[in-house]
Amino acid sequence: MGKVQVADEDRLTVRQRASYGVGIGGLWMVFMTTAFYLLYFYTDVLGLSGSEAGLILLIATLWDAVTDPAMGYLVSRTRSRWGQYRPYLIFGAFPMAVSFVAVFLRPDFVAGQIFLFALLTQIIFRTLFTVVYIPYTALISRLSRDANERASIASVKAFFVSAGALTASYFGLPLVAALGQGDDLQGFILTAGIFGGVATLTLMFTGFTVREKGAVGKTRAEAAGEALFEDTSSIKEALSGLFRNQAFLLVFFGVIMFTGCYTVLNKTSIYFFEYDYGDRGAVRYPLTAISVAGLVAPFLWAKVTHMTSKRFVWVSGCLLAAACLVTFYALGSQNLSLVWITAIYFMTGVGIQAFLMTFYAMTADAIDYGEWKTGQRVEAMGFGLLSFASKSSLALGGFALGFLLDEIGYVSKAVQSEDVLADIRLILVFFPTAGFLLSALIISFFPVSTQKHREIMKEIRNRK
Repeated sequence: MGKVQVADEDRLTVRQRASYGVGIGGLWMVFMTTAFYLLYFYTDVLGLSGSEAGLILLIATLWDAVTDPAMGYLVSRTRSRWGQYRPYLIFGAFPMAVSFVAVFLRPDFVAGQIFLFALLTQIIFRTLFTVVYIPYTALISRLSRDANERASIASVKAFFVSAGALTASYFGLPLVAALGQGDDLQGFILTAGIFGGVATLTLMFTGFTVREKGAVGKTRAEAAGEALFEDTSSIKEALSGLFRNQAFLLVFFGVIMFTGCYTVLNKTSIYFFEYDYGDRGAVRYPLTAISVAGLVAPFLWAKVTHMTSKRFVWVSGCLLAAACLVTFYALGSQNLSLVWITAIYFMTGVGIQAFLMTFYAMTADAIDYGEWKTGQRVEAMGFGLLSFASKSSLALGGFALGFLLDEIGYVSKAVQSEDVLADIRLILVFFPTAGFLLSALIISFFPVSTQKHREIMKEIRNRK
């Protein structure tokens, strides 16, 4: 197959891709701190039960069901001198960082009041996270209309995602220990302040340096393509269009399956290392291995994407991650050395990165597919619903884990029985494996190949 030329207005320089990607680096330090440690913080620092901690995440998810689509709708109606998406990065970053620190506060309240305070701070944080996250993710569709160029942008973004996750996984607990000096509460607060500050700087950098197609001050080439980005549907019309979009629904449910079970892997790891392996601090090595994989794997997967398709990469990554976890269990996870565990987590991370670098680019392709099929473009709300899918599955995974910890008889800060340890190992392996396999099955039906996307975009341009 001959190499297809990318139109000049759709081609981005390395600097432009990096300017977009760096924004997610700091934000992902914040996000992965909650993904890795928040459930543990609730149970072992605040003293909440597993069910209470899981319930906080579940209620916050119901709140996301309102705020994520609403934010998508608000963004779709935004017009400003800075563009449609960038103002939220510039002005929303600092409030989000402050709310992140508040999540780790513990006022001198009684038990029931601590639960309510933790719930309130979690809802505020997730709301302000949504304010910056949805515009950031939707921005990828405004950087280029070419499917392969979007894949390249996504690989750079995945690199910075991994850099942020690596920072949270490797430095998170050591910073808590060093800054807390034996006081985990103080350590978490100060660590959150550092990570929140970095997120503020990286998001504002992206907001000030990227350029939206169709924004104020657009070039002639950008103006020519502006009509392709119109998103003027009402909420009812937008939701109707998305639910009639087969490609979008496949990505939506594929994300739910993958992300919910991936978060169980992240959150269960710290319990496995503290109570089964016997060294809480050692968890940073396998979690960091997943992040290190993300510094290399996105560029390898990008090559595979150009030779095959984003669908093939997503499915292959899911199968690889599932195979690694089954191997981990079959070899006797509790008896493996730290080197072997870290190596298996690294290869699992290679598979995970295939998903992380493709699903937003595939969402952009799905939005184009929906416009081609229905004549209706639903961009910002589409990314809003995808954000809801991702965050809801994370919360449901956390809720399920909290509930299961109570059900298997887990007791915070106590020696666990052999039955409890065996159940923790089962949760660690088979929940994520099931999610990865279901996600691969769902996305195998995704109807938009690279060639199909080019045909879709050509027809949409001709309609304009």
